[in-house]
Amino acid sequence: MDVSMHVSAIITAYNSESFVANAILSVLKQSLPVDEIVVVDDGSSDNTAAVVANFLDKGVKYLYQENKGPGAARNLGIRETSGAFIAFLDADDTWLENKNEIQMNYLALHPQVSMVSGLRWRSDGSGSPYRIMGQVPKSSEQLKRDILIHNLVGNPSMVTVRREVIENVGAFNADIRWGQDWELWIRIVSQYEVKILPDPVIVYLIHSKNLSKTKRRKALSSYWSISRRAIQTRSSFWMRFLLILRSWSRFIHELSLDARDGGDSRWVQAAYSSIALILYPWDDGWGKLNMLLMSIVGNDAYQNFKRIFRKRT
Repeated sequence: MDVSMHVSAIITAYNSESFVANAILSVLKQSLPVDEIVVVDDGSSDNTAAVVANFLDKGVKYLYQENKGPGAARNLGIRETSGAFIAFLDADDTWLENKNEIQMNYLALHPQVSMVSGLRWRSDGSGSPYRIMGQVPKSSEQLKRDILIHNLVGNPSMVTVRREVIENVGAFNADIRWGQDWELWIRIVSQYEVKILPDPVIVYLIHSKNLSKTKRRKALSSYWSISRRAIQTRSSFWMRFLLILRSWSRFIHELSLDARDGGDSRWVQAAYSSIALILYPWDDGWGKLNMLLMSIVGNDAYQNFKRIFRKRT
């Protein structure tokens, strides 16, 4: 592949000694090799550096910075690499073996596309079957609208982007603690053509150190702020009210799910889920209704009802 198609893989790690080796190996094993691999250590206090050192003889470059967050770490990686294309990987995720091949073949055939993403397999590390996650928009217009509501592009591990695009719209906003990737995708989607391919490209690992889990409420508030600001600045006056309602409903629905996972009372869950359903029932209405029913009757009764219903149908 000529220099104009060179790919720089940027792996960001923070206290990732248990994961980073698998992340690096998943890049090294790509069916279409990348041209550059950089691991940016965001101030780890564990043995992340020692694990990465085992791969230096394979061309992996190691960079260290004081802890500044994932956005700043990715920005350092962007500055210290030179590929015409940039692909990211969080250290607790892994690329599927054909991730780079699928995305680079598509970008080579579609020079008008600035960035590609895909779907992901979700794993809880228990060995249970993976669950596929993600959504492919029906059109560019749908992506431009729905990206204001939720992060359709996905997490950075799923993305390959042309360097010139980052240079034009700016890099990650390091001042945003949660959702800085989504905020960047909004900027890119509003100006360039972006494609989400219907192929799983990563395994996304759910574990106890996931930032979005340990700091869930703060993360959700940050996402709501990103969505609200984007709607106010990137949608027409006539669409803002409906989009704000839709976004608010999604935020409240996520709060109901967090209340369920966090063990809050069923009445708290019911309050959140009913408000979410009333605000905007047309977006994931079944999910909101199911959450409301579950909060009213309890999870065990709800699951028993579902099993009985399936047997009868």
